[in-house]
Amino acid sequence: MNNLVNDMFDLSGILGFFMNALVPYANRPNSTFFILSIALILSLTTNILNRLLIDVDRMKEVMSQVATWRKEFDKARKSGDEKLISKASKKQKSVMQLQSKMMWDRMKVSFIYLGPFWIIFYILNRFYANTSVALSPFTVPILLGEELPFISWYILCSFTFSLPVSRILGVNPET
Repeated sequence: MNNLVNDMFDLSGILGFFMNALVPYANRPNSTFFILSIALILSLTTNILNRLLIDVDRMKEVMSQVATWRKEFDKARKSGDEKLISKASKKQKSVMQLQSKMMWDRMKVSFIYLGPFWIIFYILNRFYANTSVALSPFTVPILLGEELPFISWYILCSFTFSLPVSRILGVNPET
């Protein structure tokens, strides 16, 4: 029985399988485009999950209500008028509840996404450990050299895709 459990959860075998599958993408330029593709796929996945699981229109409405309340509260506080401050303070609890619900909706998507993300990130980080996967389009002293390791290249790609994909799919409530 113990061997059966060990065989079912033989993580080294599973990890070895993925490591072997990644061999064609071990060197530039394949690694550069592979990680770029992974960043795009993960960004699309996250944003599609957001689109399916979050009511974006409701989130925009809540953000608008919170912004309106903040303006009222700041105006009341600056004026020093106790009646205005009291009126704005009474709305604070309901506004905080709306904001809390909105945050929870976003967190649900994060919980779904984080498990698979960390598994993928762990495998790729082990595979590309201490390897240059891309040449930097620019250099930033201390932060980015000419040759980029996996983590730097992934973060750069991820930031590049994140906002445009969220805008295209209409899941960024700030826009």
